[in-house]
Amino acid sequence: SFLLTENHCPICAAATACMGLCSKELEVFQLLLGENALIERSEHIVAGARCCTYQVSPKVKSGK
Repeated sequence: SFLLTENHCPICAAATACMGLCSKELEVFQLLLGENALIERSEHIVAGARCCTYQVSPKVKSGK
């Protein structure tokens, strides 16, 4: 797994007014990294953090 960190959000001003932009950003990361990646935001600039950080790890497949 790895961390994806954005120190300078290109859409911060707009995202402050419309949180939907942040969820779309997460969707774009998911599309780029594929369905086998689990992406979770652990820090969020709009929530007061210094940066936006995403934990990216492989999805665990069930043993069916």
